[in-house]
Amino acid sequence: MHGMIRALGRLLVMGLVMTAVLVAAVFAGVGTTTAIALGIVLAGVVGLVGVVRRPHAGAHVEQLAAMQATLDAAAATQRTEDSTAVDAMAPPLSSKAVDPEANMPRWRRPSLIEARRSDPSRQTASYRLSMRFTDDRAGSPDVRVVRYAVVPLLDRPDEVMGARVADLESGDEVLIVGAESAFVEVLCPDGEHGWVHRTTLGTRPTPFAPSRTITSPQPDDALTALLSARGLI
Repeated sequence: MHGMIRALGRLLVMGLVMTAVLVAAVFAGVGTTTAIALGIVLAGVVGLVGVVRRPHAGAHVEQLAAMQATLDAAAATQRTEDSTAVDAMAPPLSSKAVDPEANMPRWRRPSLIEARRSDPSRQTASYRLSMRFTDDRAGSPDVRVVRYAVVPLLDRPDEVMGARVADLESGDEVLIVGAESAFVEVLCPDGEHGWVHRTTLGTRPTPFAPSRTITSPQPDDALTALLSARGLI
């Protein structure tokens, strides 16, 4: 906008100069062609003088800033070339304190483990005896024993879509009544019915049969038997 105003001002000045020259030429008795030519020349000179601009006040400051930016970029490039590969891979330094648990999985963070232990809703339930079959199903070959501490009993053979019916504990007996894919359908001694993963079950341990020990005869008994065999006593 400022440049357009200056251009219009120059045109106005050039028109005034040309008008003045023509008027002066008429009074001086100069020919019309000569007066027009002289007016055009003088108006052009005035226009050229107006085109010449003074140097901008902030030009030197901008040039210095550009030179400083160039020097800083060259210095940074030189530092990068001189640094080792280890320095280049190092993370940027931060003024904030580094969290020692930031690179740990959530399930291994000590703070989270402590919070779970102190949560009343996660407290371990009271100990109960393992469920056992006491009727004619106790001797069935399809009876299995839960191998893990807590095994969810699901209403369908699907770990994602299945709803939890109950929790089985290590040592509980279940009776297998069906199978589908990696799951088995089981019946619990308390009447609960559902599905568990086949890898959570194991066979019942074989009852321990005490070995028959042969007691060696005492020395006195051996001597008595020997004497009796020879008819000495």
